[in-house]
Amino acid sequence: MILTLLQTRNVVPTSTMHLSLKESLNLADLPAKLIEVAIIIAVASIAYEVAKLILKRLVARQIEEDDPLVRRLRAQRVQTIGSLLTNVLLIVVVTIAILTILDVFISIGPLLASVSVVGLAISFGAQSLVKDIISGTFMLVEGQFGIGDVVKVGDTSGMVEKLTLRTTILRDLHGVVHIIPNGEITRVSNLTKTWSRAVIDVGVAYREDVDRVIATLRSLGAQFHADPEWSQLLLEPPEVLGVENLADSAVIVRMTAKTLPLKQWDVARELRRLIKNRFDAEGIEIPYPHLTFYWGDAQMPALSLPQPE
Repeated sequence: MILTLLQTRNVVPTSTMHLSLKESLNLADLPAKLIEVAIIIAVASIAYEVAKLILKRLVARQIEEDDPLVRRLRAQRVQTIGSLLTNVLLIVVVTIAILTILDVFISIGPLLASVSVVGLAISFGAQSLVKDIISGTFMLVEGQFGIGDVVKVGDTSGMVEKLTLRTTILRDLHGVVHIIPNGEITRVSNLTKTWSRAVIDVGVAYREDVDRVIATLRSLGAQFHADPEWSQLLLEPPEVLGVENLADSAVIVRMTAKTLPLKQWDVARELRRLIKNRFDAEGIEIPYPHLTFYWGDAQMPALSLPQPE
């Protein structure tokens, strides 16, 4: 069957290819061929740089927007698509340059016919690669996440540093880089899509007046929203949702703040600092675990004796 394919593709015999190679590699023509190769490389480099510059200018025009949220989304999508198109452009230019350079020395027609047969065999073993590329294409087209987003894939979370058709590269808080094939991503959680939310659970002692605690938190939230340094990170004033839980040793009061993407952690840290300082000033107790030992009724008289000074 392979012989039939070779005949239908008009593949020349190996001896003919060898003869053609010898004829083309005449030492007298070698300097001219090397000059031709250098010209091909120079033209390919210039074409790549010019195409990349045009691509950047076309992509940069899509970022113009007054709304900061829309502008960030556009910038993020432009950066992701621009990075991907640049990689594709590089692959195309390098492939064309290599084929052109080979054509200077040998006839690449028979070579391409042979490669097509080998490529057909290889394609059967590249199913996972095709799956990765298809998944990456859908993620890119649908805009599920982009460069600069903080996402969670399975048990791995981090900021997206690079997104290609085959892999997604994350860097976590400790600086560790995780390379995940797109075909293995079945569920992804985007923590910074369009906007984010800071959630602060504050525990207070059971003896405290809950209404007073909620009023204090609302006053602090209004003051925080009025701060010009932090108000630009907030999309809405902080909100006190009320009592979230009656825990073993504390009453949990929940407070939230809608923020710009990636700013929820900064806002949450600052709010916790302000809450601690305000509660200290207001005399509101933030409980911590206590451990009480009970020695039994038989030892109660001994415990009640006056202790030596």
